Parts: sequence; structure tokens; C-alpha cells
Amino acid sequence: MKIPCSLLSPLFALSLVAVTPAFAQPATNITNDRSGALQVVSPEVAADRSITFRLYAPNAKAVFFNGDFFPEGSQGQAMTKADNGVWSLTMPPQPPSIMGYYFRVDGVRLTDPSNLLISSSAEFLKSYVEVPGDGPQFWSVRDVPHGQLHEVWYRNPALGQRHAMIYTPPGYDAASAKTYPAIYLLHSTTDNETFWSHVARANFIVDNLLADGKAKPVLLVMVFGHTSVPRGPEEGAGGTDLYDVAVIGQDIVGQVIPLVEKEFHAGKTARDRAIFGCTMGGYQAVTIGMNYAGTFGYVAGASSNFRTNTNLATNFAGLTAKLETAKRDLAYVALMTGTGESGSYAQSRRVTEYFTGLGLRNEWMTPPGGQHTWQSWRAFFRDLVERKFFAADPYAAPPVGAVSAVKP
Repeated sequence: MKIPCSLLSPLFALSLVAVTPAFAQPATNITNDRSGALQVVSPEVAADRSITFRLYAPNAKAVFFNGDFFPEGSQGQAMTKADNGVWSLTMPPQPPSIMGYYFRVDGVRLTDPSNLLISSSAEFLKSYVEVPGDGPQFWSVRDVPHGQLHEVWYRNPALGQRHAMIYTPPGYDAASAKTYPAIYLLHSTTDNETFWSHVARANFIVDNLLADGKAKPVLLVMVFGHTSVPRGPEEGAGGTDLYDVAVIGQDIVGQVIPLVEKEFHAGKTARDRAIFGCTMGGYQAVTIGMNYAGTFGYVAGASSNFRTNTNLATNFAGLTAKLETAKRDLAYVALMTGTGESGSYAQSRRVTEYFTGLGLRNEWMTPPGGQHTWQSWRAFFRDLVERKFFAADPYAAPPVGAVSAVKP
């Protein structure tokens, strides 16, 4: 069942306007509602792009602030309690960005009750704040033609009802016979398919690239990378299928791709399909994209969560079984891990070396400063769409991150 959702993007944009610009905040940041309960403004972005977060919790013993502002694995930072029961913390000026965060109150994880901009996921909720720049950013909602987001429900015989988000570009005509290349997108661990539009802003990124003449019209297919909510164990059911990659691969190739080709006029050759993901999704995208030789022409993974004990020969058995097909149909293969993270660096590098040993051309990129957050993956996505996916010679284009991602 397909449900057009062209209003999702404007509504999301309105939510951002309501909670993020400091320049529209009231003169005081603490007020009382009609019942007398204390109301606080949070988050509050100052003109210098510093951000103050507040939480009214008069009976709490300890409140910590955590999220994308800190390195992966950090415990965050303690907030300070005022006499009126309001806990607060001001983060230093930030670059233009969309940052996720949460509070931990006496050990319990909570979203910001004063902020309506939150994300759902396969495990927990998170609040977000947008830090504006001096002008529009590459993910901004600009006054350009916009594509549409569609919600699609489909049935997988093994998994039951599944959900995907599909972006069609401006000018897409369902009645036309024209076909489009498609990018299949997989999210990070604990997240879900909505993150690519609500957090990464992938649809607005493509809108802007198209308006600037920097990309070809494409479909974006945002799939759910877990088998259930809440998510199951990372090693998969039975402990033998890391991130359920075999099951998710069967879902994408057996269910999603035929649906997209039938209902959204997606091209049907390997060179019409790209697959990309981050962290868990990076592992899934690379494993699925390479093992289904002849299905995808462009395969990329960011911060890909390969394990130190991953046997690459076993993991890529499908690839080696059809190696000549892969060499014929793969136009571009890449893994990338930012220099600001360490967890997936060595293992992703090991994967690229394995591909090279098989005689498969690939690109290994380490974008300067990139961290284990959607802020980095959003920029990687933008660069891939602009310079790599469906390009005549992807390897001749500048590597991901070589050109500043934060620009109009």
C-alpha cells in the first residue's frame, strides 16, 4: 500500500522553526503556565551559536546531558541545578548542524520535554536541535522545487508488515514510462527508516542538488534495517547473522526492489541501483551490495560496523561465488570513516584491502574530522549523490569530504 506524504517535509520544517532559532526566543527563558507549573525554553541557540539546554526536575539528584556533541562512548556532561529546580548546561558555539541529544535523569534516559523535535527509532527517542548558519546549508529547506516522500507498507512473508520511505524527485510522473536510478539507504544501529528524511534530510539535499544542476533525478528508497521493534540482538536470531544482514538482504532484493521497480519506475539494471548505509547500515549495505553480485552497480558504506572477528571470506561468500559478475557490473565501491572516530576505522580498511586482493577496484576515504554521527553521514551522502553515484567515472571525482560539506 502506497501513501503519498508530500506534507511530511513542510511539517518537519515547521517543527524546526518552532524550536531551534534563538532569535525568536522570548525575552525570558523561564515562565509559568496557567496551572503555575514552571516552563523552560530548551534548547536556546544564541547568536554566537552556543546552545543552552534546560530541564525542570526539582527532585532529581543528578542530570547528565549527552548526544552528538560528545565522542562516541562518552558519558556526556553533568548539568547544573538552580534554586528553582531548573537544570541547565550551555554548550560552546557549534558549526551549522542538526545535533541529537538526550538527558539522563538519575540514570533514566529522557528526551527534552520542552522540544517538539524528536525522532522515533527501534530502541529509544532522541531530541534534536538545528544550529543555523549565515545562509542556507546543503540540507536546508530552500525555495526550490521539491520532490515527494511516500510511505509504503508491504508484506514480507517471513517478517510480516514492513515499512519504507520513498522519495520521488520534482517532476516525477507516475503515468510516464521514464525510469529513474534508485539509491537504497540503510540507517545506523537503533535507528529506523525515517532517519534518512527526518534527521539526514536526504530529500532536501537531493532537491537542492537538482536545483543547482549538480545531480541527476533519483529515487531514494529508505528501508528499515531491523527485523522488529524493539530491535533484536546485534548478532541476529540464533547469533549467526550479524545485524540480520541475510534476512535484510532478502527483504531488499526479494521484496523492496520489485515493489520499487513496479510502482515507482526504477531502472532494472545494476547500473540503475546504488546502496549506501552508515554504521550498522554501512555493514549491511556493503555486505548486501557485494554479495548480490549483478544487482547493485554502486556500493558504499560509512563507519561500517564490521567486527574484528568477521571472517571476510565467509561474509562475502556470495561475492566470491560470482566474482566475474561483480567485476563486470560494479561501477563504484567505497568505504569511508571520518578521522574523528576510531571504532570502525581499522575494520573498514581491512574490508577495502580484501576487495583489492580480489581484484575489485574500490575507494577508501577518511574525511577529515568526520565523527560517528548523522552530521558526518549526511555530508557523505551529499557528496556521493553529487560526485559518485551514477557518475560516468566515479573514481575520477574528488573523494567524499575533500570539498567542504558545509556550504550553500
